[in-house]
Amino acid sequence: MDIRHMGDRRRLALCVGVAAIVALGWLAWPKDKPTGRLTGATVDVPIVMHTSGGRLEVATVTATEAFKLDAPPKSLLGVDLGKTVSNVQAKVVYRYHIEMAKEWPIKVRGTTAIVEAAEIKPTLPVAVDTATMEKQTTSGWARFDKYENLDQLERSLSPQLEERAYRYKGLALESARKSVADFVRTWLMKEKPAQQPATYQVVVVFPGEPSPLAATGSSNSLSP
Repeated sequence: MDIRHMGDRRRLALCVGVAAIVALGWLAWPKDKPTGRLTGATVDVPIVMHTSGGRLEVATVTATEAFKLDAPPKSLLGVDLGKTVSNVQAKVVYRYHIEMAKEWPIKVRGTTAIVEAAEIKPTLPVAVDTATMEKQTTSGWARFDKYENLDQLERSLSPQLEERAYRYKGLALESARKSVADFVRTWLMKEKPAQQPATYQVVVVFPGEPSPLAATGSSNSLSP
């Protein structure tokens, strides 16, 4: 037998043996288990808050409002008959509410509860404190319509107050946000006591405002 061939076979057998030992060692070596996990900081937890419906009063704006009405000028044969002017002033309370859905979706991310609330609406008719109402009406030297002018002014108060209620809605926004946050936090403390909801930061988003979740690129959503 050729001695060189015997040497080649021994080297081949040695290589095969070493490869087998390496393979067995790799299989037997303990593997690290994955340690990554999803936490509340990255996952939205759906909660549905059940309510009795109806309206939730969220803000009030108090103001002293003044109204004035000048009657159209009158003249006779080119002579001015004078001016008729009526004034009304009173303390007014504008109240704002939101319509409560039977089921209100809340998104919880870690210790932040995000509430997409309904639109703030003024409660109509606007409340007028009649005890504070002051009236004044005067007419020109040849006019006798001051009481008619005052009556016309008083009948126009409700639509004027309604218009102002919508105009003042922005003043009620932050107070409404706090009221809704307090309402939700109270509900969480009652329904989810084990989760220590008193530590939650409640973020209230009204229609037309950007959601904090949009900035994180979250695509999770809830349905009532």
